[in-house]
Amino acid sequence: MTLRHHLCVATLLFPALMFAQAAAPAPKKASPAPAVSGSYPVMSAAAKSRCRQLFSYFESGQSAALYGAFSQQMKKSGSSTQLATLSKKVGTEWGREEKIIGENFAPDMLALNTVYSRYSKFSKPKDPIFTLVVIDQLGQIQLFQFRPSPPAPGNRFSDYTVKTKLRLPFDSDWFVYEGGRDIYQNSNAFRDAERFAMVFTVLKDGRTFSGDGTRNEQFFCYGQPLVAPADGTVVMINDTFADNAPGRPETVMPAGNRVLIYHGNSEYSLLMHLKQNSIKVKSGVKVKQGDVVGECGNSGNSPAPHFEYRLQNSKGVPLPFTLPAVFVDYVADGTPVASGEPLRGQTVHNSATAAAPASAPAAEKK
Repeated sequence: MTLRHHLCVATLLFPALMFAQAAAPAPKKASPAPAVSGSYPVMSAAAKSRCRQLFSYFESGQSAALYGAFSQQMKKSGSSTQLATLSKKVGTEWGREEKIIGENFAPDMLALNTVYSRYSKFSKPKDPIFTLVVIDQLGQIQLFQFRPSPPAPGNRFSDYTVKTKLRLPFDSDWFVYEGGRDIYQNSNAFRDAERFAMVFTVLKDGRTFSGDGTRNEQFFCYGQPLVAPADGTVVMINDTFADNAPGRPETVMPAGNRVLIYHGNSEYSLLMHLKQNSIKVKSGVKVKQGDVVGECGNSGNSPAPHFEYRLQNSKGVPLPFTLPAVFVDYVADGTPVASGEPLRGQTVHNSATAAAPASAPAAEKK
């Protein structure tokens, strides 16, 4: 996405960082940041409070305090004078924040950082401002980006009513890394065909991995079972792609290992980035809701182990468009949800009343 002219300086001043699936090209070798402990553990209350404090420095024009929180790497990309000039220009053209539209927190996939997304209305610009703050465990800013971002436009499927009764495609607690309909919730929000895609991972103590995160086996979601979200027929599988090393996504086949299930009524469930040799079903097999179909992996265009789910309207021809997947009978952050769309920042699981998972289905006899 292109920033408006008056924010070009921001693009130069603040270096890019791989974030979610809008990642920069991967380095030749994965180089996760060393684990540095501090007063702001990943996703802790202290880290969240610190992120909001740093936003307040930005919003109120306190450029010196903001620059003082920059990491050494950030300071190499621009001076305090440059930031002060930019801050003054932003204050003149945008004014002050009037209303928070939404916010959420997530861990960095590959580093021990807390990611804060804030979407808010300022007094002067027509469009809301999307702000992204990333801090490490020392409370230092590793990334700070901001730009005007209009609400994501709807498309012909925005008001679509899902016909299939979907349950979450797993049977434990998973964290919603991408989910929702606007840019601060989902990086796919402005991609017409992919706008309703969802990304999930597993957290422990706010982190996606243990140790230094250089091996897939260190990621808590890796190898976790994934299940059919509804009854259907498997119409496509691919189980041939090796799992990537963390930080080295493959671009040849973006979806990686995958299972596609047809539920009827032109509704298909696509489970992506699965672990190589983990798929339990074959094309043509009928599955029941809750049947294990594979395991979470790190194949395809995947910077770190995670699971992507799409409800789409075709097998592949014509070009599939994602549909707004509505799940039934689940729990989000401890609150029962009868029917809804999981949102970034929530921890979700199926309710106790959901159907118990079945074993992997046997292939049909022909």
